[in-house]
Amino acid sequence: MEAAYRFASDTSFADYRAVLRARQRLGLLKGHGRWLRYPSLLLILLAVLWWLGGFAIPWRLYLQWDVAKWIIGLFIVIPLIDLFFDQVVGRWIFSRYAAANKPLVASVDDDGVAWSVEGWSGRIGWSAVKAAVVTPEHLFLFIGKVEAVPLSRRGLAGGDWDGFLAFATARLPQPPVRA
Repeated sequence: MEAAYRFASDTSFADYRAVLRARQRLGLLKGHGRWLRYPSLLLILLAVLWWLGGFAIPWRLYLQWDVAKWIIGLFIVIPLIDLFFDQVVGRWIFSRYAAANKPLVASVDDDGVAWSVEGWSGRIGWSAVKAAVVTPEHLFLFIGKVEAVPLSRRGLAGGDWDGFLAFATARLPQPPVRA
């Protein structure tokens, strides 16, 4: 069958991060879990302080430099740890993927999506797509809980992104989640 749309682009770390965010959109918290981490950590810290009897001392003692510097340090170190895992460990994990920084070529037709990445390829029918997530720059077709076929706007030959989204949405088993 003749391909209705063709894609060709390199898979990048930005694409990997976009897949992770798209997967979070399908979760229980609909993508808001990342930003709930910090208030959750603050609540845990307050609960531990309460449990250890930390609130039994006067509040003015928390404003002394010996205590305040540790509190300020926590507010600086926790986001830095998050940034480290997001950027440094994330890049290391991405580099271990077989498709990392390799050209992805895909063709989309009425039957499904055929894709190939340097030596390996696959084809999925529209009925095999478990979920889909649309962002301004990608359409992710999830074929499992973790695995997704990323189709990026920058790789679309011809550049008719809205036409492609209408074509794909009409064939998906359920409408895509918008991110």
